[in-house]
Amino acid sequence: MIAASFFLFVVAVLALFFLGFPFLLQVPLRKRGVQVMASEVSRTIPRDGRIDVQYGYLVADGGHHTLWRRGMSTEPPVLTGVVYDPNKPKRADFSDRMPENVQRTRMVLLCLTAVAVVMLVLMAVGALL
Repeated sequence: MIAASFFLFVVAVLALFFLGFPFLLQVPLRKRGVQVMASEVSRTIPRDGRIDVQYGYLVADGGHHTLWRRGMSTEPPVLTGVVYDPNKPKRADFSDRMPENVQRTRMVLLCLTAVAVVMLVLMAVGALL
């Protein structure tokens, strides 16, 4: 019982890390983000064949910032949507990486947290028995 609980605990914690960390980093962008279009500035194709593209976008105060998208295996678009934080214009992310249904993502993270806590309790109870 302890081994199964430990396995589920590890899976839940890893899922929380990989889903929750980007979700938390995007909180300022969801609160006050401004959506703009970014155009391709440069493109490189390293030896492994994956395409790295640097996109540039203009902010409201007239500044120009760039954002990299790395490791793409298909032909990237010349224009793409970017959401940036007006307070810190270098904090930006691509629009297609932003979750469309924020409430669903919160519920998934909450369920994963509940699973991790329950498995931790089961491991503690199993160790005492």
